Amino acid sequence: MSARKNAIEFWKEFEKVEHSIRDLLNRENYEECMKLVEPLDSYAYESFGCHFFVDNAYGDYELTWDTGPNKTTQYLAAMVCQMAPKAIKKSWILNACLPPLSQKAIQAQVQIKDQIYTLTDFMLFYTADETQQSWHCEVYCPGFSLITNTENKKEMSMYLLELALGQCAYEAYIGSVDFLDAPKMDESFCNLVDAYEKLMDHVETKGWKTYQSPLEIYSVFQPVQDFAHDALRKDMKFIFTTHPLLIEETLEEKTDVLKDLEVKQGEFDYIYYNNLFNTREDALFRQELSKQFDQAFQKSECARVIGGAIGKSYSYIDCIVFDVHRFQSILGQIKKQLDSKVKLHVQKF
Repeated sequence: MSARKNAIEFWKEFEKVEHSIRDLLNRENYEECMKLVEPLDSYAYESFGCHFFVDNAYGDYELTWDTGPNKTTQYLAAMVCQMAPKAIKKSWILNACLPPLSQKAIQAQVQIKDQIYTLTDFMLFYTADETQQSWHCEVYCPGFSLITNTENKKEMSMYLLELALGQCAYEAYIGSVDFLDAPKMDESFCNLVDAYEKLMDHVETKGWKTYQSPLEIYSVFQPVQDFAHDALRKDMKFIFTTHPLLIEETLEEKTDVLKDLEVKQGEFDYIYYNNLFNTREDALFRQELSKQFDQAFQKSECARVIGGAIGKSYSYIDCIVFDVHRFQSILGQIKKQLDSKVKLHVQKF
């Protein structure tokens, strides 16, 4: 099996009950609907590392993957959405991560002492950092003053803000989150249910970079090491990645992220080759190669490019692989096409 085949199996089973799920949603029979969803959800959590939920709150059928910030899980969920049958894509809105103000956000409740609070009871105070293109946020709730555990209040604030903004905007634009026991008088604020609209108005007005997915958000690393080193992955001068934890762990020779994907029947590989120019042309050439690989891999549903690096001796293209055999086949075809220009090699992380 492979992560890709697990996705095929998921949709095969989903299609068997899809009509019944829609019917139950239409009749607002959520208890019976959950009975159909639960076995699929258990399979999804085991195979892809996240739960999903279905709803039709806004008149459309939606299936949403609740990935959280785990990048491996986000890539797996995006792959599953990509592989959905045409009939499912036609009938359902598929969210590869939490959108802003999802049904989960609308239904969210927090009990503090004897009082129940919903998203409408929370206020967001914020200051903008134009240099970093981010907001520094503080969440206020009238009930916070009754809670003595500060860590609980901070975690609650982060969780509710993430629900309000959705996964992508939260990761892209939120620089810090804290709580308030009392409202501030000298700071911009809005109701938490209005936070996404207010944030995106600011993004548009100030011309900040926009993202359609949290998988478009890149981090840059400059390793502190001896650049005289010529060994693989030891010569890297600049690393750019959508999966920072993978890079942090592999630089420290840890394997938790690698093992997590292996359990889900995928793997992380990197393609490498000797630098051809020893100038800035190496970066441009690597960028073009990366685009070519990503297009071919996504078309065959076998992998995605997640970043790469420029080293003293080598250039690297990092990949998350959903189907090793298909990946090797596609890579072999591209290697033949480029053989006269560059000698490509592949290595498992």
